[in-house]
Amino acid sequence: MAASGSAVSVLTPNGRRQTVKVSANTPLLQVLEDVCKKHGFNPEEHGLKFQRLVLDLSLQWRFASLPNNAKLEMVVCSRPQTGAESAVRIALQMEDGSRLQGSFSSGQSLWDLLAHFPQTRSVLSRWGIFVAIANNTLYGSQLYISLL
Repeated sequence: MAASGSAVSVLTPNGRRQTVKVSANTPLLQVLEDVCKKHGFNPEEHGLKFQRLVLDLSLQWRFASLPNNAKLEMVVCSRPQTGAESAVRIALQMEDGSRLQGSFSSGQSLWDLLAHFPQTRSVLSRWGIFVAIANNTLYGSQLYISLL
């Protein structure tokens, strides 16, 4: 597990190395996006590789099974990272312990998910709404841009 203040070194396709600071909760996609932004690459066309393994960019640093100070390589992906939208089944647990379930497209935002259920529509009009997902907390406008 990465300690607070750890860094990872990424070798870009143009031969330059970029050091990115990571925390345990940093998604690998964020590491790729940071490097791509600094060097002018498109993150949708690239991936990260550690030794011979292409990494799952949806994982957080702590769950990626990478050593501290890992040296990653940025590679051109043979297939785009954004795949076709698929159907996902979501269960939303309310504060009172009840659960709301439904099927949604993976391209829908969390806001769309919350607006789908009549029980949550009244809550959406309040200020300070947040959603806690896997130790991450999303607030307000983040719900519009976060996809399932």
